[in-house]
Amino acid sequence: MKSLRKTYTFLTLVVLSTWSCEDYLDIAPETQVASSSVFQTQDGALAALNGIYTSIKLKGMYGTDFSVIGDAASDNGKIPSDREDAGANSDRLPHAYLLNLNANTTSILWDDAYVLINNANTFLENIDAVGDMSDEAKAQAIAEVRIIRAYAYFCLMQVFAQDYNFTSGQSHPGVPIVTATGVTNQPERNTAGEVFGFIFQEFNEALPDLQNSNAIDRPGDDFYFINYFSALSLRAKMYFYITDYSNALSDANQVINSGRYSLVSQYTTGLYPSTGLGDLEFINEWAGTAIVLPESIFQLYINEAGADITTNRSIIDIYTSNNGNAAHAISGDLFDLYEAQDLRLNWYKIENTDQHVFKYPGDFGAAPDDTPYSVIRLTELILMKAEIEARNGQEAVALELVNRITARANASPIASSGNQLIEDIITERRKELAFEGNRLFDLKRLQRGFTRNDCSADICSLDYPTFLYAWPIPLAEFNGNPNMVQNDGY
Repeated sequence: MKSLRKTYTFLTLVVLSTWSCEDYLDIAPETQVASSSVFQTQDGALAALNGIYTSIKLKGMYGTDFSVIGDAASDNGKIPSDREDAGANSDRLPHAYLLNLNANTTSILWDDAYVLINNANTFLENIDAVGDMSDEAKAQAIAEVRIIRAYAYFCLMQVFAQDYNFTSGQSHPGVPIVTATGVTNQPERNTAGEVFGFIFQEFNEALPDLQNSNAIDRPGDDFYFINYFSALSLRAKMYFYITDYSNALSDANQVINSGRYSLVSQYTTGLYPSTGLGDLEFINEWAGTAIVLPESIFQLYINEAGADITTNRSIIDIYTSNNGNAAHAISGDLFDLYEAQDLRLNWYKIENTDQHVFKYPGDFGAAPDDTPYSVIRLTELILMKAEIEARNGQEAVALELVNRITARANASPIASSGNQLIEDIITERRKELAFEGNRLFDLKRLQRGFTRNDCSADICSLDYPTFLYAWPIPLAEFNGNPNMVQNDGY
């Protein structure tokens, strides 16, 4: 994508002759497929729907950029001292940690998010033309796509706008809302309030069509696709980040109390054979084809298949050393928060001189760059609920919730109260959700800066507010569009 003024290529999947789980989830999308040829049959429409899910894994989205920024651009990450030249390439996002931001470094995330949005728009404009698809299946597909499109806007807002409460009326700049293909006008940036109003309207209107719908028959585990509970979980997350804690708690409670998901009571560890690194000890629940399976709500399978379309740097390739090419590591600031007996220390391994992130061990050897990645899981909702209950003065409830997480990690239980309890839950959230892409956005939500004591960048501390919390709009968006406004500071 060069600019919002361009008409984007629609990414979709070729119609599959067989719908095996592996093929359905992993086949790379084809480009330049005319919408009229895709939406002639239900099979074509479902292939196009799968293309929407593939678009979530584009490099700028969860393929790499959005997954990495939340930790790298905060006090969780650092650039490892043993990094070699390949790990310094621009596609490894060195600018995220260095906060060396300009209108060129941020283009991939912006472009890929709007590719996803345009793919969703194309789908929504053409789905009614499918003749052999039931009304129930169409309604479910439309609802899934509207949820994905709205969530893409949320991801854009997390990076390219200041926090929701930056201005009292949410009047500060957000991102352009585009709901049709073939955009030829000169879009302005909508306000933060307008963007979030659109996001929640999409969720609110789509959710009823997901509540009792199972009209689409497809292979693959349920957590790879949007359903009622994953949509509800994502809405809870978005309410949480705009500090609408009442609605966040209501949505989180529905998911937690559904009985559909459960926490693993105890993390376990075991030796995991790895090529070239010897046998390393990992947390077993993170070393499989799904992350902590009983609590998986919505996750993606990130791989390097079709690298030019999805991602040319997998999550593993960003974090593990790969002969010194790791781009990002864990800071001592975060590492030192874990107690010596905490099983989560097995997410981090010393290679050469640094602690590297092995939270996503993948499958060393046969498919070393393939790994599941969690968009949201039950643990996040438990910690969300714990923080909100603590803010509401329900300290006993908050303690019981957060100590489910400490207990399974073999960490000391939290026993504080008042404001300290809230702070302890925020810290536990930082430890448990490390390298799941949340830390920077939690700091923005809380309207806090940060200090990097273990720092290898020129910028080792930030005070709130800071222009660096709203990344620059890519330069291409200003070509021929006098209505586009740049964020302050760039």
